[in-house]
Amino acid sequence: YGERMKANAARSPSAIRSAKPAAAPSSARGASVSDPARDLFAGGKAPPAKPVPELDWDGDWPALASSLPVRGVVHQLAQQSEMLACERDGNTFLFKLRVPIETLCSPASLEKLTAALQERFGKPARVQTEIGAARQTANAKAVAEREARQQQAEETMHSDPFIQTLMREFGATIVPGSIKPV
Repeated sequence: YGERMKANAARSPSAIRSAKPAAAPSSARGASVSDPARDLFAGGKAPPAKPVPELDWDGDWPALASSLPVRGVVHQLAQQSEMLACERDGNTFLFKLRVPIETLCSPASLEKLTAALQERFGKPARVQTEIGAARQTANAKAVAEREARQQQAEETMHSDPFIQTLMREFGATIVPGSIKPV
């Protein structure tokens, strides 16, 4: 009976209706460990992207990297890299990227990423990389967004009046790890 109560509580319509927009992860999660990549996106600390009017692009590399039609190692190269600059070099646009893992920068991967950028913008492009810690990446942004959604889902469940009633009157508990964001 108790397990059924927990399952029904997890599906409570009031919990779904009271969902709020995702918030930044609390410092209580992983309190002693700070993740700079997560902090850049979760707390709104990421500097604004530098628009590139010639490409009709807002300069948001994480969003662009997530939308490129690439797979495998090239996908990881795009997801794990941080754009340092996008500059016009004559007729070509030079994308300067910082990549944390040297093996992602194989000539074949760079060619495929360059081809995807040329196809996306319809203009000649070139990719130049340097090896180093990349912070403002598509992957870091996705992780921060997942953590924010998870925290919001947990807060919603814990603050739901129906759940609080079950906990107070029947001694119900929420199984750690059982709450999943919608």
